[in-house]
Amino acid sequence: MPVNTITSNDSIDIELPFKIKAGPGAGKTHWLVNHIKHVLAESKRLSNYRKVACITYTNIAVDTINSRLNVGTERVETSTIHSFIYNNIIRPYMHFIADEYEFEVKYMDGHDDHIVSRKYVKEWIDAHQNVSRLKSPWMPNQLIKIPGNINALKNWLASIHFKFNGDNLEIAVDNTKAFDYEASTGLNKIKCLDILFPGLMDYKKIFWRKGWLHHEDVLFFGYQLITKYPFIIVVLQAKFPYFFIDEFQDTSPVQTAIVKLLAQKETIVGIIGDKAQAIYSFQGAAVSDFERFSLPGQQEFVIKDNRRSTNKIVDVLNYLRSDITQNPLRRDPGEKPIIFVGKQDEAFEKALAICGAELLVTLSRDNVTVNAMKRLYNVDIPTVNLLDKLYEKDTSSDRRKIIVRTMKSVELGVEKNFKAAIKEMEKSFLHITDSGLRRKAAFHQLAVLLSERSSFEGEPLFKFYELVKANISPSMPTLTRGGPRDFYDHHSYQQVAVFVDTENKVLECKTIHKAKGDEFENVLVVMTGSQDVGYLTSPNLNVEEQRVRYVGISRAKGRLFINIPTLDVSQEGSLSGLFKIIRC
Repeated sequence: MPVNTITSNDSIDIELPFKIKAGPGAGKTHWLVNHIKHVLAESKRLSNYRKVACITYTNIAVDTINSRLNVGTERVETSTIHSFIYNNIIRPYMHFIADEYEFEVKYMDGHDDHIVSRKYVKEWIDAHQNVSRLKSPWMPNQLIKIPGNINALKNWLASIHFKFNGDNLEIAVDNTKAFDYEASTGLNKIKCLDILFPGLMDYKKIFWRKGWLHHEDVLFFGYQLITKYPFIIVVLQAKFPYFFIDEFQDTSPVQTAIVKLLAQKETIVGIIGDKAQAIYSFQGAAVSDFERFSLPGQQEFVIKDNRRSTNKIVDVLNYLRSDITQNPLRRDPGEKPIIFVGKQDEAFEKALAICGAELLVTLSRDNVTVNAMKRLYNVDIPTVNLLDKLYEKDTSSDRRKIIVRTMKSVELGVEKNFKAAIKEMEKSFLHITDSGLRRKAAFHQLAVLLSERSSFEGEPLFKFYELVKANISPSMPTLTRGGPRDFYDHHSYQQVAVFVDTENKVLECKTIHKAKGDEFENVLVVMTGSQDVGYLTSPNLNVEEQRVRYVGISRAKGRLFINIPTLDVSQEGSLSGLFKIIRC
């Protein structure tokens, strides 16, 4: 199938399916917004009921597209794939399969992160069909009470997802996650994990019987519903004659299967992606799905422009990949990217000095490095993740859940992401059945906490707990004495809040995965291992770890800095043409 080159300003036939390949900074969102506007202006197949569906990967991307479209939701439904499936498949039809999966529909209210709680792990282990087969050092009490064991078990359960085995969608888990790095403790596959695995669906049903949906459940139930009740697809095809998906390289096989079912009839499906930015295999995404995706009559295009970065940064991006040579549209030579060889703190100080008053964003591969870099900005940040410690020390899962989600709501409000902040706060007012009154209550309490933030942010977390109990959740378990109270007394709100994940937070320090889809004027990419030099000297974007670094580097608009711990003099020659090399 021929692949034609277009720019981000070009138009294509709106009545044919399409696949567009485009590198970082190519203007994918710009093109998609223009294409949707073209459809709205030219299509004869839209009406008050029939609309365009636009699926993208993050909520911030949803907001960006909606703001650029500047049209009402009666014409375009922009959402993440999880929100789309929940709103259009699960919410109206979940009752069809509720009994089969012991799901309590009347309590269902959206979908949330899967946060593993000791309380529910214990409930699951105590009732497990194979509990008698567990032997020391992984007997039930040892799994629950020994910190290294319970943390490894929680990490393992947090990796639950669903994947295809032939045509069957089955529960799966990542055994490599069954490890606690702080205690250097892992769970044995044969003597522990294989024994526990047959009960994973029973673990999920603990939540389903409460009407709780985790993000991974959305894809599972969405697929079950459309395959068992095909009329749902017919309804969706009638409602959405156009279905466009951005960042398709991050789509899982389950999502791909759902999309292909939608495309069987009159719905025009279009996908946009870049295999070099596929970095979510740990969530089930398969880069091959984008490469192989094909529909009858499908048009294929490539956008080779880069609207984001300076010429010298684009030169680095072109050096790292061979399938697309990007054309820098800014025509700004920019400064030569710098490789700092040496310690992170010294590289950070040098990059900070070059940027002056401008914001410098550091991007790292893992949270451990992110937290280390945060401490360079703020020496008061603890050396351990206090949010993890809160989950460990506070044995009341109800109290812990209320405190963390209220804290998240406040931090979202501080970022002025009020829509997400109110939505998070509403979870504490689910007893109010009227959605309008619930939203008002959430808004009021959020306003109260934001107005008083200066009075509690530097104080012990216990003061925040008292405010939440007095104003938001009077029935929350009392915090009187013991380990949980000690934790709340000896750590400030601010110390714990810095570890709260607000997803779209514009921080000075991020993981590369969190920064995907974003861009920054000045970027320092921190590479912690000596093997990381190979990502620069011998680029191969067929390797996911190399793609992760590529994504990090491609976030830079004006200045790019890279920190690597060591660099042989023999390796300098191959890099000196593209980079200025400074040894710290």
